[in-house]
Amino acid sequence: MPLSTQSQADIDQYILIASLDNARNLSNILKITMSPSHPYFRLSTFGNSGNAHYDYPKDSDMMELFQCTKIQTNRYKMSLLKPSTKALALSCKVSVRTDSRGFLSLQYLVRNDDGQICFVEYYCCPDEVEEE
Repeated sequence: MPLSTQSQADIDQYILIASLDNARNLSNILKITMSPSHPYFRLSTFGNSGNAHYDYPKDSDMMELFQCTKIQTNRYKMSLLKPSTKALALSCKVSVRTDSRGFLSLQYLVRNDDGQICFVEYYCCPDEVEEE
């Protein structure tokens, strides 16, 4: 039912209402987060404005190599990751690795003005989860 023909009571029951000029965009999006091949790499953020999850299938065009021996969940403070975003903005490729303890290694491949390749590495320890 078009939004213009719905009553205010009907509209109030929804959390999000959106309209699209082209349904193809929605179709493409739904073909990608709904059916990721497993295993996958997930980046999630949690905050006052809401949560967001980004899933990357192991056979995604964005993945050059994906190796995962077990499912692992780690949390990192954004304040610790934020300094690495300057290198991210300059990078051509990024390598993301974690070890069994959850220590994160971000390796950025950066080309300088002369075309030389250099690497910037950033390490971050996981946020400790306190058990009750």
